[in-house]
Amino acid sequence: MPRFSTDERDRIREDLLIKGERLFVQHGLKKVTVDDLTKETAIAKGSFYAFFDSKEHLYVEILYRIGNEMLERTDTFLTKNKSLPPRVLVKKLIAWSFDEMEKNPLLMQQSLEIRTHLLRKLSKEFLERYPDIDVESVKVLTAHGIKFSCEDEIVGQVFQMLSVAYDGMHDYAPAKKKIVIDILISGTINEIVEE
Repeated sequence: MPRFSTDERDRIREDLLIKGERLFVQHGLKKVTVDDLTKETAIAKGSFYAFFDSKEHLYVEILYRIGNEMLERTDTFLTKNKSLPPRVLVKKLIAWSFDEMEKNPLLMQQSLEIRTHLLRKLSKEFLERYPDIDVESVKVLTAHGIKFSCEDEIVGQVFQMLSVAYDGMHDYAPAKKKIVIDILISGTINEIVEE
């Protein structure tokens, strides 16, 4: 295994995360190879494996990082809008989070095909190392005083399904997409958010 100083390890890891994200956005998960990643970061192939077990591992790490950054912005959003009633606040937050997703090309590439590929390539034990970002967002909401009528994991799965529905509306005209997603969000919030 290659030996790197702590500074070198940090720099190389950061380089892999940044350049990996760019390559995945440009070419997609399946087309990017470990050779592409090592060429882009000017490291040996063996060195790549000192940081990540596979390109899928790197991909998940990038998604997790994006999710954590979004959680930080979620906390800021909730703090700025804390005077709103709970249902209004959660509705605005979900709409805001969809706008944020639209700004990130890697998040917009997510599909059932990619999720299936990751589940096939990565072990369940590996994936369990990464907390569910949707459940983490529920915890952030709860910390801001939002009360739900069901447990965090269920609320997280409901949020995840709203995202899946949103992702599935790429071909909708923008006006129709807004109406449909607004109905879905409103109905969901009325069921799970306590006033």
